[in-house]
Amino acid sequence: MSAKKDVEKRKADVRALLALINSSTEDAMASWEHDEGTVPGLDDEPEDTSPSPVLLRSMRVLDGACYQLTYLLRPTFMTSINQAWGLIEAACMRVAIHSKAADFLNDKPDGAHINEIAKNAGLDADKLGRILRLLTMKHVFREVSKDVFANNRGSYAIRSSDPRCAFLGFMVDEVNKYGFSNVYDALADPEYGPSRDDRRSVFSWGIRDEMPNANIFEWYNKHPELFDRFSRAMTAIKLGLINEFYPVASLPVDTKWCDVGGGMGGALVHVANTNPKLRMTLQDMPNVVEQARQHMLKECPQQVKGGRVSFVPIDFMKEPPVPDQDIYYMRFIIHDWPDANVLNIMRNVRKAMKPSSRYLIHDLVLTVPTDKGASQSKNVNAPAQNAPPPLLPNYGAGGIRPFLADINIMTALNARERSVEDVVHLANQVGLEFVRFWDGVETGAIELKAA
Repeated sequence: MSAKKDVEKRKADVRALLALINSSTEDAMASWEHDEGTVPGLDDEPEDTSPSPVLLRSMRVLDGACYQLTYLLRPTFMTSINQAWGLIEAACMRVAIHSKAADFLNDKPDGAHINEIAKNAGLDADKLGRILRLLTMKHVFREVSKDVFANNRGSYAIRSSDPRCAFLGFMVDEVNKYGFSNVYDALADPEYGPSRDDRRSVFSWGIRDEMPNANIFEWYNKHPELFDRFSRAMTAIKLGLINEFYPVASLPVDTKWCDVGGGMGGALVHVANTNPKLRMTLQDMPNVVEQARQHMLKECPQQVKGGRVSFVPIDFMKEPPVPDQDIYYMRFIIHDWPDANVLNIMRNVRKAMKPSSRYLIHDLVLTVPTDKGASQSKNVNAPAQNAPPPLLPNYGAGGIRPFLADINIMTALNARERSVEDVVHLANQVGLEFVRFWDGVETGAIELKAA
């Protein structure tokens, strides 16, 4: 290709990205207006609903195209600086969360001076002000006038009562301190680096002086207040709720739905409110089950008080769930475990299943290229790498969350996110057979039956 044609091709790619940005922006605005009756503003209270698959598809293109366009046109050294300094934002978010600045500003719509905010937090006003000012540039807090800060859409989400604050705190505290800060050191360690044991994860390397030979959940046993926060954090994840893309609403009356490892009921609440005529069981560790009962009493009281929801303790590594359910459902469970543990979990579920039972594994889904010359199994309808050009086939930055989650879970538990084919390969080893894939965009549910 001649130099002139090469330039024209590159300009055409830039214009194609602009076109994708325009079209996906219109699609996203239409989705917001359809679902919420409006388009969000920077100072609005954050929405408390799960994003629809339509919005997620629009944002996947928009995020990917915006990042690729700025990456193309930004000088490389500026990108390198942004990458090197990326950890600063997480450090500032940690300060904002622990200072409870958003809580202090909650009843002050006109804002408060940094001296007041800092006094309440017991921190230096100058330093805290500089930290909050940086966050305002990413739309977390709003600087009304010099040194006067108010809440906005981004900072409302870090009020201590908000589950999103628990999620952010979980990430910037224990996972960052013991995990992300130590990734290279653990990978280079001859004992930890090649291991797939959950007690030899990056996190385990980080806590080895405090608790040798322990995984994150065993560490949480010594830090119950942080485990409580972790449990609340899991209720904040509203990405791809199962009722958004699986026909929960049309399931017959008294269908038996068992949420195995259901935590505080963050997913089951939405199932119960979508189809209140189901017979539902939530299973988790004994201390979690009691928290789930209280949470669901608040969120779907009629179903709980009416006896449509049962709460049954389980250690799903050691025992099968309640038998003969129509649907066994696991959300964000198997990604917590290495393959050997996943096989054990699947084997226990398989023991409980009747011939007509279905097993739904709901997780983030990796879209990875097949080996050169290979084709995807014709029996596995996994999500295709079909992003519009010139985006990367997997949407690049627009499809990055499952891959970020993969490194996160590798760091925390030596586990992994998986492709559909990865899950089916494991399922086939324990007498389970693939039925279909339900696409929720980024997440999805893999439906299995007894072979």
